Amino acid sequence: MDIAPGLNVDVIVDLSWLKETIDVRRATVYDVVGERIVLSQTSPPISKRYLGNRVIITLVRQEREGPVRYGVTAVPTEIIKDYRLSRSQTTQAVVMIRQPGLERFNLRMFYRVDLPSNSNMAIRLKREKVNIIDISIGGAKFTYKKMHSLKPGEIIRLDLEIEEKSFDVEARVVRILPVMGRMSRELETIAVQFLGLDRKIKDLLSRKIRYIERKTRYREMFPESLA
Repeated sequence: MDIAPGLNVDVIVDLSWLKETIDVRRATVYDVVGERIVLSQTSPPISKRYLGNRVIITLVRQEREGPVRYGVTAVPTEIIKDYRLSRSQTTQAVVMIRQPGLERFNLRMFYRVDLPSNSNMAIRLKREKVNIIDISIGGAKFTYKKMHSLKPGEIIRLDLEIEEKSFDVEARVVRILPVMGRMSRELETIAVQFLGLDRKIKDLLSRKIRYIERKTRYREMFPESLA
């Protein structure tokens, strides 16, 4: 199933790694002709300032393993104030030009989980194990020694360990924050964005994050089970 008239889609108009936010807006597909897609005006509305910028149109397919979200890159080119739905009805619409291909896309990539001590996950930087604060499919936050002098924008290599499997991962340093308390002179907090994770690593990391999330929610709902 590709993008087709009548489908409900989610349009991602902004991904901010620095702020760790994602701006998702809902729409309905009105028409598709070749690479030209006409959507209903999104909710909240897309304004003229988004014209010419890349967005991601996502949709959900029902597959054997359950619902899977796919995404395609597109560029809004026009906002039509009086798009004709029928002889008697007009509405506002947004025209987008899509790029070829439809790939898996995970809206939960920004969902970060705090790691329990027994998570069986680790990150090593320059062979040194770091203290992970939280992690998502898109990146991680951890504390690291100030003496190593990392800088925002720097590309680094990490060893990401999941369930005793180690993966060599490229990452970009996006933010450096101070550590509060008695360790402030020795440590700093590093936020990184994972770059080019292959599907195998993404799937494994996603399953691990969902497992930790379910386990955390269970403990919150049934604290007596910890007794």
